[in-house]
Amino acid sequence: MLKTVLKSILTVIAVFASAFNANAIGLGELNIFNHLGVGVHAATTGFGVELATPVTNFVTLRGGVTIMPGFHFNTEVDGNAAIMSSVQTFTMDVEGNLKRTQGNVIFNVYPFATRSSFYVAAGAYFGGSDIVKISGHTDDLKGLPGNIEIGDYELPVDKDGNASGILKVNSFRPYLGLGFGRPVPSRRINFGVELGVQFMGKMTPYAGGEELMKQLTDNDDDWQKWMDKLSVYPVLKFTLSGRIF
Repeated sequence: MLKTVLKSILTVIAVFASAFNANAIGLGELNIFNHLGVGVHAATTGFGVELATPVTNFVTLRGGVTIMPGFHFNTEVDGNAAIMSSVQTFTMDVEGNLKRTQGNVIFNVYPFATRSSFYVAAGAYFGGSDIVKISGHTDDLKGLPGNIEIGDYELPVDKDGNASGILKVNSFRPYLGLGFGRPVPSRRINFGVELGVQFMGKMTPYAGGEELMKQLTDNDDDWQKWMDKLSVYPVLKFTLSGRIF
């Protein structure tokens, strides 16, 4: 996680370093890259920080890092194991961990310039492709390997009764949103709210570093419903921003 955070921070620093270098050659006279804002936010993507600078009177560039804490949830899934010529069924209590870190670069477009704080946001999130980490254990296999059902997929369980896997999405995820607020406020402090969506792509399970192949047909359990719906991830964000200069 630390490596991902550092890469995200360096990317953001590089973007804004380029911006302020441009300011040094005279763009500041056009009100471009002449201010810097910083904001902290709480969102459905987690908690994070962003830097922002005006590109024109109509556009603001912002970039930052968001960290989702290690929220856990538990659910019971079905499983099976082959014993001799028969199949033994069992249930396993599985834990999901939502911890991940992602960066973002987003443009706010203000159609009404200085007359309104309403904006349209467009950009992308990157990194944080491991959206859910799955782990579980059962004592019901009696030393024999088996599988548990995660949606339309079968996640292997080793002979010790342990199962682990990851649900992955695209590492580059386009983003669109609508919001009110100024990440580089004219006053010192500004409160903003934003509603948007990340286009995450198909959610795919992995185990042991290998992508799992679809095994079951139209399994309608909670895992599959969740995996189908979250190809488009809703983002609700509340931000408190301040102007550095």
